[in-house]
Amino acid sequence: MNAYDVTVGGPRISTAGASAKEAFDLWASILSESMMKCSMEPLSDGPFHGVLDPCVHSEPISIARVANSDTLVRRTHRHIAASDEPHALAWLTTAGVCDVRCGATYLRTPVGTMVLVDGDRPQEAITTRYEGIMIRVRRDLLLSAAGLRDDEFPLARRLQPIGHEALVIDFFRRLVHLSPEALGNTALLNSGIGLLAAGLALGSDQLPDESAANALLRQQVIAFLTAHLGNPELTPDRIAVACGLSRRKLFRLFADIDGGPMMLLRRMRVERARELLVAAPDRTIAAIADSCGFTGDRNFYRVFRGETGLTPREYRDHVLSVRPAANPPVSVPLGSFSA
Repeated sequence: MNAYDVTVGGPRISTAGASAKEAFDLWASILSESMMKCSMEPLSDGPFHGVLDPCVHSEPISIARVANSDTLVRRTHRHIAASDEPHALAWLTTAGVCDVRCGATYLRTPVGTMVLVDGDRPQEAITTRYEGIMIRVRRDLLLSAAGLRDDEFPLARRLQPIGHEALVIDFFRRLVHLSPEALGNTALLNSGIGLLAAGLALGSDQLPDESAANALLRQQVIAFLTAHLGNPELTPDRIAVACGLSRRKLFRLFADIDGGPMMLLRRMRVERARELLVAAPDRTIAAIADSCGFTGDRNFYRVFRGETGLTPREYRDHVLSVRPAANPPVSVPLGSFSA
């Protein structure tokens, strides 16, 4: 897949400030115009609230974090006909419950699970005290990556946080917390499409095509590296053995990265160090270097400066000096994150 335009982040869109009478209608408009055409009904008599935090918006894939009160969401033939491009939709539940019905298919998605549905079919969802990650991806791209025909797209597919499916879930759970620079990387977003395709194909009689299968293997390696960043003795051979791969296959998986898997590991260590330098300002730089798997302070300074242009101390001082105060949710005009 080629590179494409990506918009990262954006203002938080919220029903805060709306009257009790207007809050629900406002939320229905926010979700319908931002992620998917739909209609809604409230399922409780209390005050309604809804918040949408845009993470990534692009033509192939868009991702946002959402939270809302108890709601019934419907997507009908009328909504589908009004949509510009057929999409697949996914919800990763991080709090509450989402119950999805597509035709005769009914799936409950509690915390930690993901549901992937065909956005080109009528459906409804009941969300109860819901928080989660919403993903919209072009349907044709997903089918192509999964190696499925149009008539093989399941009505709905639930992914559980176990086995290979956990890699798909973990990818998107971590993705929304990455830096804006990382979120705007189309190669990373394409990997997300490939992982969703693999999750879709795992529930069918088809096997994922090579690109989707490789996306799963890549995420398996990344999950291993994330869990073992502090081990300074990681080598390509040890990584390959731990992930059940040959050394050649490991390097082929990351052929798009100059320097291969070890360069990826280096960048992941620097990213972890950047997080710790800001999140733990009282922690010594030597302790952070050690916890991120760097062999000595000198090596840490050299690598960190090579990646960021600053020494660890300069980076910490700079970020802490310019960090803005947290802004409260604001209501913004619809269309700033439109479909």
